[in-house]
Amino acid sequence: MVEIRWLDSIESEAVFSTRDIRRGTRIAAEIPLIVVPPVPREKELSRFCDEMYKASEDNVAKISELSFRPLVKERMKKDHCMNQQVWGFYKARKWKDNTGTLLKGKKLHKAIKTAMNFCTIFRTNSVYLGPEGRYGSGIFPLYGRMNHSCVPNAHASYNPTLKRLTIHAIHDIEAGEQIFINYIGDVCRTHQQRAFSLHNTWGITCDCAACIDPQVDQLRCRMLILDQALAAYECGASTDPKFSVTYGVPRVMTAAEALKTAEELNYLLKEQGLHGMELCRTLRDCSKYALNSGDPKIALGYALKELELEKTLIGTETSHLEDNLQGAKYWVGHVRGQLGKSA
Repeated sequence: MVEIRWLDSIESEAVFSTRDIRRGTRIAAEIPLIVVPPVPREKELSRFCDEMYKASEDNVAKISELSFRPLVKERMKKDHCMNQQVWGFYKARKWKDNTGTLLKGKKLHKAIKTAMNFCTIFRTNSVYLGPEGRYGSGIFPLYGRMNHSCVPNAHASYNPTLKRLTIHAIHDIEAGEQIFINYIGDVCRTHQQRAFSLHNTWGITCDCAACIDPQVDQLRCRMLILDQALAAYECGASTDPKFSVTYGVPRVMTAAEALKTAEELNYLLKEQGLHGMELCRTLRDCSKYALNSGDPKIALGYALKELELEKTLIGTETSHLEDNLQGAKYWVGHVRGQLGKSA
């Protein structure tokens, strides 16, 4: 379904479709080459080095093939935290490698340099396994070769039910077209905010439609304002009478106003072809606010749209999303129950 090509224009690999791929198709379901369990960030790289010691030679070789930008490498060399964790890792093992051989002088510095390169690969290619890294972080061979777009045509998500990272087409993809994912997650950011994150973490400059068209950036600015307004409503910050004046964000006070705000955000997401998890969350918000406004029929309509989109993005193996009605099908059941009570 896909192939990997080298692109001279970006001095990196990229993933292309070898045939037409329909929206909702599962492009891949990858097993991680390595998993770093959930640990505090200040211990993550040390634990990564530990896991690399245990990894098979084949997996280590596959990880070494993943790339990173020279700019990132130079920055990582000056990363005090990374240096400290790598040196601390070898010190804790009494300066020995995984065969028990004592490392001294040039051999030690070579081992440190190699470990730093692997840590840079991890920093730039790893993905959280579950929300906020609930199941740790992992490195995947195909995902690690996919490039970024602020208007992606594929969605990647770790599925703990399958214990794999799934990648689904969120738009129809033609044969020969490059497959893009979104590195930074939240699409409700301005071009400046996205550019900073992309350059600072991955050393890249995005030239997708959303980054070169000023009109698109105006829409993203509006999306950011709407997103902030809903966040303030959820946490109660908008109850402050001076909220709008202080923060320049509309003051949302009722479930009906929240529904109207979420519906506008929903419209803007769809207008830009942003059919990822942000749209799923916005559909859930619309459903929730409609339910809180006393209109379960409208709530069910949005819930069913969320369910359809969720199947496109992650498939139907969602038993891990049953708790707290996280998954769309569980939310649909809840809304139907509320509709039955109101009948």
